Amino acid sequence: MVFPQLALHQMQEGRGLKPPTFTTFQYIGAAIDEMSSPTDEQIALIRLTLEGKKMAYPDRFEQEKLLNLHKAKMLVEQAFAMLSQ
Repeated sequence: MVFPQLALHQMQEGRGLKPPTFTTFQYIGAAIDEMSSPTDEQIALIRLTLEGKKMAYPDRFEQEKLLNLHKAKMLVEQAFAMLSQ
């Protein structure tokens, strides 16, 4: 099989799928830092939301926004960790 070696060689040459540059990697880290960490109250609301408890409208929109922001930060942190390996 030739294609596995060809695929790895293409990556090493910077063709196709390739890792981000060091500068881009720093931007990802800066984005994680900028997102900060949830407060104790936000953690409690995130837990309640994950349990399926919903607030009344219009606060429910903000509740979902908080949960989505939390999930997004966790995924970015996961990506950052994977790219660090």
